[in-house]
This record gives sequence, C-alpha cells and structure tokens, in this order.
Amino acid sequence: MADEKQCPLCGGNNHCGVASQKGDCWCMTANFPKEMLSENPTSCICEKCLEEYRKHNM
Repeated sequence: MADEKQCPLCGGNNHCGVASQKGDCWCMTANFPKEMLSENPTSCICEKCLEEYRKHNM
C-alpha cells in the first residue's frame, strides 16, 4: 500500500493537506496535465515533480 504522504514519482513528501488532516491540499487548486494524472491516479504528486514535468514536457 502506498504512503499517502509520499509522492509516487520522487518518493519525497508530497505535502498533502488531506493526508496530514489539515483540510484541503495545495494540489486541489493546481492544474495537472492529464497524462501525469493518468499515470498516477491514486497518490498526490508533489509540487516539485509537477514543476519539473511542466519544465520538460510543456
């Protein structure tokens, strides 16, 4: 079972507010490329990985 607080791409902390029971997560207002979400549908991706993906794929 995957750790809800771990980014599935880099393994680092994804700073998920939901998993940390802080309410909303930063990713709820972020725009993720659909390709990125289809590859990782169940775990919160960290902001660093989102930025890196955009830098290299957009």
